Amino acid sequence: MSASYIPKDVYAVCTFQTDAEPRQFIDTRNAPTVFYGTDTTRPLLTVADKNIRDKEFPCKSPKNAMWGFICFGAGLIVGALLVLSGPIGWAALAVGAGVLLCAGAAIYHGTKINHLCTGSLEKGTWKIEHEKVTFDKQKAITQNSILVCDAGGLLSPIFSYAIAKKYAEQIKSNNNKEIGLNAFASFFGGAGIVIAGAEMGIAKTLLWMGGTMVAMNEGTYWEREWIRGGSLQDNTHYQDMNNEVDENSRIPGYVKDVPESLVGITPSDLASPDILELNEKGGLASRDGKTPIFFNGKWYVQDWQKNLIEIKQGTALSKDLSALEGINSREVWKTPEGKAIVENIRNGKYSESLVQTAKDGLGRVRPRNLPNLAKELPALKLQNIKNIGKLGVKGGGFIGFFFPFIATGFSEDSRKALANAMAEDAGNGINIVANYG
Repeated sequence: MSASYIPKDVYAVCTFQTDAEPRQFIDTRNAPTVFYGTDTTRPLLTVADKNIRDKEFPCKSPKNAMWGFICFGAGLIVGALLVLSGPIGWAALAVGAGVLLCAGAAIYHGTKINHLCTGSLEKGTWKIEHEKVTFDKQKAITQNSILVCDAGGLLSPIFSYAIAKKYAEQIKSNNNKEIGLNAFASFFGGAGIVIAGAEMGIAKTLLWMGGTMVAMNEGTYWEREWIRGGSLQDNTHYQDMNNEVDENSRIPGYVKDVPESLVGITPSDLASPDILELNEKGGLASRDGKTPIFFNGKWYVQDWQKNLIEIKQGTALSKDLSALEGINSREVWKTPEGKAIVENIRNGKYSESLVQTAKDGLGRVRPRNLPNLAKELPALKLQNIKNIGKLGVKGGGFIGFFFPFIATGFSEDSRKALANAMAEDAGNGINIVANYG
């Protein structure tokens, strides 16, 4: 097996890049003495050379974190507005505002940093280097070599600009989709945590979060195993990537590599506890005692319909009650409008929760209570709107629960794109070839 050595300025493609432009590898070791031919400006690169020219890759790792926390903070605020009547809502509002402020500061700080790749690349490691040949006492790298960035990305030398550009575009598309999916999941995760905390308490919510996080971590592990085990069987670069460079692991990188990889944490990693369906008492048992506690489409649709119907009924009732404005509450029963409204209530034209305050302790409609009912209808309508918002969060959370799995698929596609680029570029190179074996 043979592969070309790598001179300075060969193109680089990274599995974490979020633009479609390749970069170029440069030398970073002191006083190189081994060059490509007579060109003393192009040293042959070694494992000590771990940087790229001039412009950094825009990396998905900090973008994932940035958009994840922004959307998570926004979700906390939205969730707080939906349950703001309690202390959990106010606390979530404060935390959400704090998260957004911190995210804003991080964005500003990020715009002031030049060459974001440098630190992570210099902490990285070349894999599949040449075991026998050294330049300046450092192992040589070849077309088969892969640089593992400390931020998690994989970089490989590609001689052909056309090939590098082609696969960089694919990687950009995959990574930007992954960021969008994680941001969606983070928003509904933030809103769902607040709503779940208000409905079933902090302890149960934390327990649910922990359980879903473990389940998602295990699920994505086996997803990666399945993808890697069934893809590109004839591509030796991909097989080397899986077996020697970037082995699958159940332990997330941000746990293994604290603190350097903290930038990779996003709230979407917490999964979403808002897919629970509680019974009428707020317990974890299902309403019928048989259906699992997870998202139930039938209940979901019924609750949507109930709130929409109440909004429609409340609007009509409000219009009818406007005819009683200025009438003494004790005289309402004498008016034809009051009698018609009472009759409609008795005949079940309106839902019970909408007209409860118009009844006495025995459940009988009292005309004198109708003016007070008119005053309470706006608050009831607002609550219906909040209920619809909560249902929206639950529905979005149910969908968002699966998004990290889709995002994992895009991440794996980026690894496959790099392996395909290496395979397609294998016929290119310089006339100085490394022999293996």
